Amino acid sequence: MKKKLEDILKPYDNWFNDSGEEKNNQAREALHTFYTELLKYKPSKIYESRDGMHTSYIRFLVVIKKAFMEGKYMRVCNELFSLIHYEPFCKVGFILI
Repeated sequence: MKKKLEDILKPYDNWFNDSGEEKNNQAREALHTFYTELLKYKPSKIYESRDGMHTSYIRFLVVIKKAFMEGKYMRVCNELFSLIHYEPFCKVGFILI
């Protein structure tokens, strides 16, 4: 389940967002696909915490929002990839929806 979402983002995982406008637009489309796929998953019924910090995911959300506002969709893919990799996935899915 997590692997499928990571596979959608991985080709556009570029924090520097320096691969050109065409690749950036493809990343935007991949984000739409990612969101559509994410909607298929249910939030976890059991609370999970990676390191005892209940808000450790917020750092990712701030960077994701800033990248969206700047139109840097490859950076959004990079940060989402990191978020679902490092944070409990089903908690993250609920937050993003």
